[in-house]
Amino acid sequence: MADDTVRVEHAGGVSTITLDRPPVNSVSRAVLHDVLTALDRLEAREATRCIVLTGAGTKAFSAGADLSGGPKSAEDAVRFRDLGRRLVDRVETIPKPVIAAIRGWAIGGGFAIAMACDVRLASSTARFRTGDAYIGVVPSWGMSLVRLVHYIGRNRTLDMLMLGEDMDAEQAREIGLISRVIPDAQFDAEVARLSARVAAGAPLTFHAVKETVRAQYWQTADEAQRLETRWAEVGRGSEDFLEGLAAFREKRAPVFKGR
Repeated sequence: MADDTVRVEHAGGVSTITLDRPPVNSVSRAVLHDVLTALDRLEAREATRCIVLTGAGTKAFSAGADLSGGPKSAEDAVRFRDLGRRLVDRVETIPKPVIAAIRGWAIGGGFAIAMACDVRLASSTARFRTGDAYIGVVPSWGMSLVRLVHYIGRNRTLDMLMLGEDMDAEQAREIGLISRVIPDAQFDAEVARLSARVAAGAPLTFHAVKETVRAQYWQTADEAQRLETRWAEVGRGSEDFLEGLAAFREKRAPVFKGR
């Protein structure tokens, strides 16, 4: 990317987007734009079957918005909010699986980005903060006030946002924010193992899963069922369906092509 604050690397079917903006990987409009651009490119890249989103270093996945420049104009604030919302939406709607690899702090916008990911892997060092009320900020990226209640329920959402207390990785796992907590010494290896596993899955099925699950809280249960039926029909007519059956019969790993 233009200033190297967003890096993209490839290893087999896994592509990793790294926020690299020391000391806490805070996000600016330029960073948000670069991540959106990276996602567009990875969606179009056939070799990419799984995307990992992470932060550089050990201090933070991302501490959210860069507030170092002081208050912005109303126009700048709206543009920044719109970019944040676009990124959260994009992570949810990109057809490919997105895994968050979280070390250190995930705060504010960083929390929103991480929670939008399909699978959220946390190092034992991960920490989460939703204390916006204690700095006079109304969260507005479509996560804490829009999606979070669908992810973890009304009571847990209100507990988090009202009390605003720091939460460690185990606490986050207990309430359903995090998929797994991994000892930090094994974190990189386990992220690599799990992302490689996901990259070997059937792309059409992952697309169906993401789109249909999202419809259950973004649209209606009827729409989710319609999508399930449509994707089942697409799947039955796909090469990957035949490959999956053949691989099962032949007791080998399938080689999916996404069609």
